Amino acid sequence: MKRIICTLILGFCFAAAATVHAGPEAISDKEMKQVVPAPPECPNWSGFYVGGFGGYVRSNVGRDLALFEGWGSPPLTTPALTEGSRNLDFDGGEAGGLIGYNFQINHWVLGVEGSAAYLWARDSRVVPDVPYGPITFQMSSSFKTNYLATFGPRIGYAFCRWLPYVTGGLAVANLDYTQVIAFAPADPSDVEAGRAEKTNAGWFVGGGLQYALTNHWSIRADYKYADLGDVAFRDDFGNGGGAPAFQRAKLTEHNATVAIIFGF
Repeated sequence: MKRIICTLILGFCFAAAATVHAGPEAISDKEMKQVVPAPPECPNWSGFYVGGFGGYVRSNVGRDLALFEGWGSPPLTTPALTEGSRNLDFDGGEAGGLIGYNFQINHWVLGVEGSAAYLWARDSRVVPDVPYGPITFQMSSSFKTNYLATFGPRIGYAFCRWLPYVTGGLAVANLDYTQVIAFAPADPSDVEAGRAEKTNAGWFVGGGLQYALTNHWSIRADYKYADLGDVAFRDDFGNGGGAPAFQRAKLTEHNATVAIIFGF
């Protein structure tokens, strides 16, 4: 009888010790599971959004100069044609705003966006000694564009908080081109000058990568190539004419920007 009682007491002690030892491990496992953070939710890209951006613009201005009767024949006009047709390329900055709307279908994000920016994009060139027979003349050229507006669709594919996309559509900008050919001071009236300024509608293509910081705020890097057409004018000398010229300048742009965006 004493053996049975001792056996029962020893068995109970072993069972109690096992329970006490197993308890903390179970609690520790539970606590460990509660500490592990849940993965962040992916944002919904649908809805209206607005933003501001700034960046860099590279303007490529391709020029053409045609000289007609009264200017003589090559090689007399060859230096003038060369200088008047030389590209006028320059760099600048830009800053502006954007507004758009997205609609998300599974991972695909379809949208439309409009943007407008002010451009610090202008340059000029003066060639003081262009040979013309036994004398020389001065050729002064300048080009500027003050703004760029774009409007078009966007197509993107969302990887949770990352959204790469492509875009394209309508581009609108102003083109302002001036060129002066002057034989002064030999003859102050012997000047051929002209200027043309107009607003052109062209096209653009591009793409970018956007990242959602929160469910409302995001940042992005964007690139656009824009073809904005040309501007042209015809002029003649002020001392009675007789040597008309046709001037033309064509503008294309590379725009790289960084934007901060708020989605509603």
